[in-house]
Amino acid sequence: MIEMLSNNFVPLMFGGLIVFLLAGFPVAFSLAATGLFFGLIGMEIGLFPSNLFQALPLRVFGIMQND
Repeated sequence: MIEMLSNNFVPLMFGGLIVFLLAGFPVAFSLAATGLFFGLIGMEIGLFPSNLFQALPLRVFGIMQND
């Protein structure tokens, strides 16, 4: 199951984005939700290190403070 998911991660992500968009969500929210959802799945099955998600709040806060 994990091998199938890791081999087909990108097509599943694209399909998830299409489902969000067809459900009527705005594009920005659909992209963010798809990225976070599949990022968490990738982190759980070992495709991505957890350090990527630990840096996310610092990046968002840095963008908001940019003058």
